[in-house]
Amino acid sequence: MNTLNGGSNDAFFKQLEEAGISSKDIPVISASVAEQEVKGIGSAYTTGEYTSWNYYGTQKNKQNKAFIKAFKAAYGQSSVTDDPIEAGYDAVHLWAKAVEKAGTTDVDKVKKAAAGLSYNAPEGKVTIDGKNQHLYKTVRIGKIASDGSINTVWKSKKQVKPDPYLKGYAWAKGLAK
Repeated sequence: MNTLNGGSNDAFFKQLEEAGISSKDIPVISASVAEQEVKGIGSAYTTGEYTSWNYYGTQKNKQNKAFIKAFKAAYGQSSVTDDPIEAGYDAVHLWAKAVEKAGTTDVDKVKKAAAGLSYNAPEGKVTIDGKNQHLYKTVRIGKIASDGSINTVWKSKKQVKPDPYLKGYAWAKGLAK
């Protein structure tokens, strides 16, 4: 399980290769490697490895097709989308929907209007939890292909309720004290 962030991933995967360890020997699942990082590290070092996100550019729906087309038109045909990019895109659209529903940009009114809003995002449907302002999302495990894309190999059957403050876990009781 790899929880490294940023440039440390580059060194990590290259050192695995230098040590003769491949994804066939010991597959790695990363929490912070998306398509953009794969492009930087190089798919020669990451092919066959796994990653966990809510979105991959390989999602098959009309929203994702339009999102990728617009993204490449704005940032170049060799640019890749990834989960953090898509999450920012979703946030702007959800905020706009909440402002429209509230009829104002007043923060408290927008927050109240946002509760329960759903949006058909490039990753699929997302819904704002009214209690914590986080999103219900589908969880995905993806496998990195030789072309640098990430293909879903498993996904949750439904959107997962957000629990950013670990309130649903007995082991986390008392952590905030």
